[in-house]
Parts: sequence; structure tokens; C-alpha cells
Amino acid sequence: MKLFRKAQIFLLLILTSLATIFPTQAQGVGVKTSSPITYQQMESLLSRAGYPVGRVDGYLDNDTRRALCLWRDYSGFNVSRNMPSMRERFLLAKVTRPKVPERLVTGLNISRTCQAVTWVSFSNLKQTRYVKAIYKASTGQPGFETRTGSFHIYAQVDKWMESDLYPGAMMYRPKFFSGGQALHGSWSDSLVLPYPASHGCVRMLHSSIDYMWSHGIGIGTKVLVYGDWRG
Repeated sequence: MKLFRKAQIFLLLILTSLATIFPTQAQGVGVKTSSPITYQQMESLLSRAGYPVGRVDGYLDNDTRRALCLWRDYSGFNVSRNMPSMRERFLLAKVTRPKVPERLVTGLNISRTCQAVTWVSFSNLKQTRYVKAIYKASTGQPGFETRTGSFHIYAQVDKWMESDLYPGAMMYRPKFFSGGQALHGSWSDSLVLPYPASHGCVRMLHSSIDYMWSHGIGIGTKVLVYGDWRG
């Protein structure tokens, strides 16, 4: 009798272990067993995936919110710069390089909502489009909004240029795509603010502008401006 009882206990222990290692389908539905990732882990993963998070320090500053906005945009979620929900913190644990939404052009895609420029390129080897780079940007402020729509770069100046409309406003290596509106660097990178602040142009970091000049962005490159700033 004692031997039988020991056998029962041993069998119960085995079945309990198996249930833990191989949970049933019902147990696995909607159940999260791990903790949500920390803000610093989230920033690190987004940065490794190519999103411009700024400093990886665990603080949800405007740079981090820009990256979250872009991740939501390219993941098919409601686009906003809000704090991440608990569900999103679980999803962000598996963040990958952004996939190119069909609506984006092969060229430069300017999001007024996220305040960013996404460079979409085409791989001849793989015969597919991919995100080459994502840059910080600052578009036109209220009353001077950067125009939405599909354009192309029609003129560019490979030097500093003073604005004809706003004397004293300097543009670094501008690329014009819509009337007098251009992508350009400003006299200081500090003017690439995390919100719309220009008179219609798209401000970018000098390093971003330099990279585009040296890697094929030029006359004829397609430009898409989309979205609305929601503060």
C-alpha cells in the first residue's frame, strides 16, 4: 500500500512538471508569464531596430516618444506619441527592423505626426524595399505647415544658403521638393526640435543631410509628406 502511494505521488510530480514545461493551448491563450520590459530595455531594443530614440537612459523624453510614434506607425497601430501601454511594453520585447508600409514611397517619407524622415530604398539583390534610415526632423509650425502630398526633389544647393523669404535664416545644403520648402540643416542642430518649429521647411541634423548628399538622394528623388501634428 505504501509503495502504491509513493508511486501515485511520483506520477503526480511528473505530470505537474510536464504541465509546467508544456502548457496546454488553453493555458497559453492571453497569458503573459514574464514582466513587461523596462523603459531602458525598450529604448535599447528600439535603437537596435533602427528607430531614433536618442540617449538610452530609461527616460521617456521627446526622442523616445518620436521612436514610439514611428514604431506604432509601421506596426499598424494607432499613431501617437503617448506613453507606451502595458500591452505595448510586452510587444516591444519582440521589436524588429521596421517593415515598409505599402503607402510609403521609395525615397523620403516625412511624418508630420512623428516629426521624422524615413528613407526607403530598394534592394536589387533581394528585389524588395527596405528602410535604409530614419532621421529626426522638425517640420513647419502651425500657420506655416509643411505641405502634405507627393513630391520630388527638383533643386538642391550644395552649400549654405540664406532664405529668400526669411532673411537671416540659413539653410545647410538644402534639397527643395515643394515650392520654397526644402529638407535642410539649420545653423545649429539644436533647432531640430521634437515638434513643428520651422516656417515650412523640414529641418534635419547636419549629419543626416550630409549622408543623404553622399548616398544618392538628389534630383528626382520622391518625397511623401503625410500625417498631422497632434501635440
